[in-house]
Amino acid sequence: MLRANSRLRQSLGGPRVEFLSHAAGAIQRILPHVKVSQWSESSWAEPSAKWGSSERTEIRVRVAVGTHKQPQSRSLSATVTRRRLPGIGGAAGKTLDEREFEICKLIAAQISEVLAHDPLGVGGGFVGAVRDAFDESVVAKYLETSYESTQMLFYALHRLSEQSYENKALTFGCILESGNNVPEEGAKFPGDFLTSKKYKALSDGYRTAYRISAKGKILGFVELDLFSKKAPTKKHYYPDWAEPIAQASRPDRYGIALSRQGDILAFDKGSLRFTYRFGQWQYWNHAHLIYLLRDRARAQRVPTKILGRVVGAIYRAALDVSFRRSGGLFVILHNRNNLRDVVRDGDAIGDLKRSAADREFDEVIGEHNIQSLPRAILVELASLDGAIVMNNSGRIRAYGAVLQPKKKGRLRGTEGSRTKAAIGASNYGLAVKISSDGDITVYHEGKEFIRV
Repeated sequence: MLRANSRLRQSLGGPRVEFLSHAAGAIQRILPHVKVSQWSESSWAEPSAKWGSSERTEIRVRVAVGTHKQPQSRSLSATVTRRRLPGIGGAAGKTLDEREFEICKLIAAQISEVLAHDPLGVGGGFVGAVRDAFDESVVAKYLETSYESTQMLFYALHRLSEQSYENKALTFGCILESGNNVPEEGAKFPGDFLTSKKYKALSDGYRTAYRISAKGKILGFVELDLFSKKAPTKKHYYPDWAEPIAQASRPDRYGIALSRQGDILAFDKGSLRFTYRFGQWQYWNHAHLIYLLRDRARAQRVPTKILGRVVGAIYRAALDVSFRRSGGLFVILHNRNNLRDVVRDGDAIGDLKRSAADREFDEVIGEHNIQSLPRAILVELASLDGAIVMNNSGRIRAYGAVLQPKKKGRLRGTEGSRTKAAIGASNYGLAVKISSDGDITVYHEGKEFIRV
């Protein structure tokens, strides 16, 4: 981030340079689909984030290092843009959204605040203490419009994820009420409740949740299905099991859930917005991801009138499989005649080598395309060993299928079997692979296209 011969590097010293570099990297860690330009050094100015164009295709971020009273203080500036992907055109593929803007603004402010409280030339103990929690503090700040103790809540959920109740991993859920500022008297959430075993195990986040005011007062204990009766729309995205808490996050609430795998999920306006998985926070820009998938699916000649439904079904199923950690693989063929070039003989619907049971089940599944199959059933099919393969109208042509693509693609030799299958199959269409660790990776023309 700083040049080796930079005066600022020399005046900051090792611990603060390390903090600065790590904290600036939060932009790309939390926002995985942006890129950050080289940082440039200039005279001191207030930290900020500003739109660089009326089309909102870039954000100009400025970090203040030190304070205006310190003669050696400086500023660092960079430009944040959408990460370029091969073959993607159009303004929609480059536009950044308001949440991404706010996150960039918070990161600039947080870095500047830390360095202002750790004056230049003083020991680096303070910055070392906040380094590892930096990303979480940014997400917590973003959510604090609804609940002022968000960082304490995250800490409590991390602790819960390490505990069990009756030999089962704990799950948990709460609804944070935006703008509900009831008096602070009495017990306060989470500290006065989540130290007690009975209150830890009372909410599961699937059916029940605590309802919490912005000041940490418990407003109620709710049955999620009854608390929010709003029907989901095609623009809402979340893992299937989280539908009740996702819908309860509308209109002006946040839903926070702890899953059995130890993931923390934050919901806003009916959709999943942030997750903490494998030690990393991430913002989910569903609109951008859907745009990218639509673009690649269009290249497979998926008809325009069903394009949105096909892509939406695959994306939602990928979310479900990802958060179940069961692993899966979806393939849309560019040419339906290539089915036998991808799927092992005997694994496609209608193959003569199918068993009697397979043929009976084929008749049930073969009546469906991916957009008409119930979501829960689609996820169960995706969780079978093997892949779901469909033609470019969404018609399912194989499930639980072993892929043996004739074109293997370029392999390093270190890939797992599902990754090898996805790379090879992507030479015949679009492959969406979900690993058992939860990563979602899209392959096209033998190469990785996007990963979340």
